[in-house]
Amino acid sequence: MTGVLPFYGYIAGFAHDFCVHSVPDMPPEAWWLTALVLIVLASSAAVDAFTSTVPDPLVFLGLLAVTGTQGVYVSWPFAAAHLAWAIAAAACLWAINMAWYYAFKQDAIGMGDAKWTMLAVACFGLTPAFYAWGIGAVLAILYLGAAKLVRYQLMHVYFAPFLFIGLIAGLYWLHAMPA
Repeated sequence: MTGVLPFYGYIAGFAHDFCVHSVPDMPPEAWWLTALVLIVLASSAAVDAFTSTVPDPLVFLGLLAVTGTQGVYVSWPFAAAHLAWAIAAAACLWAINMAWYYAFKQDAIGMGDAKWTMLAVACFGLTPAFYAWGIGAVLAILYLGAAKLVRYQLMHVYFAPFLFIGLIAGLYWLHAMPA
């Protein structure tokens, strides 16, 4: 049993360091905000995987927590800037979806994914969100290819779980990967 405890200590240390380094503009004392946002994003991605809906209240409570914590720990102009970038990211995704809808009469992007991205941008910034979308898209394409190989008929691909995996990979790549 004593051999197991150091392993848990290593995991807890890695998780703490990951949370501290994932948001370099925030003080290390606010590591809990990163953990909270990752829990909210993971939970909403899990809900999306099973219900095809990203829960609005969960995402907006996370957005409120991010903005309030950034305002208290750093400054209110800092929090307002991050919120503005988050809203701009969601608006861009909405505009892309609307253009696609007018051209092809079907949605290209779920608005749950746009709200999910808004929370990710508010906490982590634009670059990790770009990584999330890029890596998530590649993983979703691989998933579609694997389903086609085994001749499994997919009606829809719920993208938030792929976004979450992409975000974790992007955060690790950008901030937490050892040199």
